[in-house]
Amino acid sequence: MNTPSLSKPLQAALLTTAVLTAIALLKPEAADAPLAGSSNEMPAMSRPASDTRRPEAPWVRMAGEEWRPSDADLQKAADAIAATALPVAPPPPPVEPPKPTAPDPSLVYLGRIDQDGRHYVFLGRGADPQVVEIGGLVDPQWKVEKATATQVQLRYLPLNEIRSIPVAAVQ
Repeated sequence: MNTPSLSKPLQAALLTTAVLTAIALLKPEAADAPLAGSSNEMPAMSRPASDTRRPEAPWVRMAGEEWRPSDADLQKAADAIAATALPVAPPPPPVEPPKPTAPDPSLVYLGRIDQDGRHYVFLGRGADPQVVEIGGLVDPQWKVEKATATQVQLRYLPLNEIRSIPVAAVQ
């Protein structure tokens, strides 16, 4: 047997009605209450507007008076929010990017020759051997500074850094 059920739009309408009813019931209403301690029991509507006395019950509002939380309630709420707020950590110090360094020259020492008082080194990059005079440029970025019995020093021109290539015994 099929049990009757409510459609989704009808369920939503009933839920909305229930929520709005609960909100309306929780909101304090204005009341026509006589002032506490007043000798005349004049209704609130016939009292002059300059009368600022309040009833003894703080939850009762005078007719036409808007509800507002007290300053103490506002302070309590602000303190509660501040107590639950996460502590603010100072920002981390700025990280300096690493200083750029010269890349590996990817050159191999192949040999050396002295000819007519000039000194040359043979360098290989892959299958491309190059003959470079000491003090000359290998390419636009690398310059041969000096060659010794154990190493060849190259200067990386964009950063003005020296890199060395070991000299292996050629057989």
